[in-house]
This record gives sequence, C-alpha cells and structure tokens, in this order.
Amino acid sequence: MASSQRSWSLSSLPLDMIEEIFHRTPAESLLRSKPTCKKWYDLIKNKRFIYEHLRRSPGRSLRTDERRFLRIDQTVQIMEPVTRTRSEKPIPHELQPLENIKAMVHCDGLMLCMCSDMESGIVHLALWNPLTRHITLIQPSTRFTTSDYYGIGHGVNKYRDGYKILRFSDRRYDNYHHHHHSEVDFEIYYCETSSWRTLVDAKVDWNVDFTCHGVSVMGNMYWLAHRDVEEEEELESCIIGFDFTAEKFMDVCLCPSIFDYNYLSCFGGDRLSLLQQNHDEPSLIEVWVSSKLADDGGDVSFTKYFSVVSSDLPWLHLDRSEDASHPVYYIAKNKRIIAWCEGMMDDGDRLPVWIILYEIDEDGVRNQLETERHYEYDYVGTFLCGYVYVPSLVPLP
Repeated sequence: MASSQRSWSLSSLPLDMIEEIFHRTPAESLLRSKPTCKKWYDLIKNKRFIYEHLRRSPGRSLRTDERRFLRIDQTVQIMEPVTRTRSEKPIPHELQPLENIKAMVHCDGLMLCMCSDMESGIVHLALWNPLTRHITLIQPSTRFTTSDYYGIGHGVNKYRDGYKILRFSDRRYDNYHHHHHSEVDFEIYYCETSSWRTLVDAKVDWNVDFTCHGVSVMGNMYWLAHRDVEEEEELESCIIGFDFTAEKFMDVCLCPSIFDYNYLSCFGGDRLSLLQQNHDEPSLIEVWVSSKLADDGGDVSFTKYFSVVSSDLPWLHLDRSEDASHPVYYIAKNKRIIAWCEGMMDDGDRLPVWIILYEIDEDGVRNQLETERHYEYDYVGTFLCGYVYVPSLVPLP
C-alpha cells in the first residue's frame, strides 16, 4: 500500500500565524511576496501591519542588521553591509539631474530629498521610498532656498498625527539671499493635509553645523549646532532637536569635545551616536553614545563608547572639493564602525577615487572592500548623497 504524504503550504496557515511570520520577514522579501495571493496582498498593504512590521524591524536595534547604505551616483546604489552585496536601480526622474541632489534625511524608510536646479536656482523637495520606488514632490508655501534646512518626523501617534516636515533657514545666509522681515523662516508641512503652518514663536540662538543634515530618531529631529558665547568670545558646540509633537525646538545637550570632523547618527533606535576624527590626527577616531532620548529632549548626556588608535585608519572625510565627501556609517554591535567612504590614491598621472566599505573596531581596520573606482575627470558622485536607511513598506502620505 502506498504511503500517504501530508502536504502543506504557507498559504494554508491561519492568518494570524502568517502575520507573525511576515513580521519577521525583511521588507524587500515582503514586497516580492505581494503578488502571490490576494490574502497576502491585503495583509502586506495594511497600514496596521506595515507599522507593526516597522516597529519590530531588527534594523532598529543592535541585534540583527537590516540597515542599508544608500548612495546616489549614476544610479541609486543600495549596499547591504552584512552580506557586502550591492544592488542598483535607476534614479527617479524627479531627482535628476544628478548634481541637483543636495541633501537627504531618513525617517522610517522614507527619504526627504532636497534638489536644486543649478541654472535657475529653483529648489525642489521630494519624499521618496527607495524600496517601493514611490516619490512625491512637496509644494512650497512660497519658495524653497539653498540655505534651508529640513527635518522629518511625526507625533506620538503616527496614525493620528501623520508625518510632518520642518523647514527653517540658516541665518548665516540672510544677507546673501536678501531675506525680508515678512519671509517665513520656520514652518511645518503636514503630509496628511498637504498644508504648511508658520511657526511664529520659533526663535533660535544657534547655527546648524554646515556638514550636518540632521538625523531623525523616534519621530524627532536632531542636529549638531554652534552657539555664540559672548562673554568667552567663542563657539559652544551643542546638539539641538525639534519635537514634532510639541512642534518646538529643544536644547538637547552640550557636545563632547569637538574634533575637526563630527558625524551624528542614530544608535540602537532610541539614542544618538557621535563619531569624531581630527584633521591633524587621522590615526584617532572616537565614538560617543548618548543616553536614551527623552520626548522633551531633557536629561541627555554623552559617554565615550570606544576609541580607535591605529596608524592604518582611513580618512573618513575627503576634502576633494567644496562639496566635501562625508562617510556613510553606523555603529554595530561589539564596538564596530561600519562605514562606506570615498578615498583617493595616487595612480601616476591620474588620481582615482576609491569607494570602500570598511569594518573598523578598537584594533583598527578589520576588513575593507573596494566597491568602485572612478577617476576625477569622469566622476561626479558625492557622499553628500549617501545615507543609512532601513527599508520599509511605509506608504507615502
């Protein structure tokens, strides 16, 4: 007698069990699974499921990495640091031409992109999900300028409050752009209603660090900044934030001793990291980590997480032009720096630009992988457009 075999498939499981499995599945795999059947399609596009999947994402903690490096050169390049594999996609036409992309800010898998037309000086703002490839242009209340800073976040309840975009102008550029007193300096865009609101009471006594485009953590924005200390005739380095629930700026804390090059990033989903390297002492890198961020920005302090002292350390910051290149990095478990950087090496009559993935721990460079090589005369890429992000299925508002 022939033996009977029991067969089963994932589709035959109860929906709550499928949902639990999907919560543990990377967003890229879920996107590929949507066309499989209507039940899966309805679940994967459900907002409640999407935000629960985002909340459970391993990439938001130090346990397992779903974090990716995103960089734009001739294409959109996605690097998976754990597997050391890279994929490429076409640049959305809304973000072209290439040299117009000036800055990005990441929040929940969404990228807020600032683009400018070099000839007309017109600035555009776009919200983009690199995974789903959806993109939308944000219409200004009056106009965007190249001296604007932007942030993206949300209130305590994403479903109720939705995503918000902050725009404010750098006061150091006022004389160059001939700002009038009537011009809006601080305003919030509400993605759910596509409307702007002026922050009439917003007053600041600091300037954002030129190299800092900000980092979004737990729905709020954070920047490196400097404040004049008149009695001491020097600059005080600090971290300032914007609370999207209260819709106000907040003084977070003073910075540790500032080096020549300082980079702010998210750490563990609810803290900040600060990576530092000096121009005169490239053989030293220091990494600081903040305490957990409070909703009101209060009682935050930094402690030194680890230092790296090694003669073989690479320059993480490349001064090859006025658009100096910045490292794309995050701090991984076991006190490791994972960075994707530009570097230059002499090659006879030509000066190649190397794109290298580094793994650095307390003993120095543990691993490095060359991912690209260009020559200056045919190279237009810049890591001003390189960012860390966690892929998500979050839909555009």
